[in-house]
Amino acid sequence: MPHFRVGEKIRNYKHPNDLEPTIWVDCDLTGCGLSGAQLYSSIFTKCHFEDTDFYWCSAFQATFIDCKFVNCDLRGAFTETRFIRCGFVHCQVGDNELGGKTEWKNTVALECVIAGSPLPIVEAPDEISG
Repeated sequence: MPHFRVGEKIRNYKHPNDLEPTIWVDCDLTGCGLSGAQLYSSIFTKCHFEDTDFYWCSAFQATFIDCKFVNCDLRGAFTETRFIRCGFVHCQVGDNELGGKTEWKNTVALECVIAGSPLPIVEAPDEISG
């Protein structure tokens, strides 16, 4: 059964193993170190991520709805992740420091705004398949 976290401001958090499985609503995770976190099937709604580190994070089948990502390191695994009405500004993507590819397989974005962040995702204009 998932945990619920609503309206929390969690700044510079560095304990990623405490986060799964969780439903996050209207939370601010600025400066958090989520490197290595297992966010399987987690749901984030109206959350703010700024200078947040998702390096080596696994967000398999996670869902992000109405979230904003600013200057985040998104070099993790986002396989089958859903981004719905999210904003991305100057986020880092690409190979990890060991030359490995980050995973964005079957990841989709619906009505997202992407600025200065060449995300390797498919934009789904009408609907997301379940």
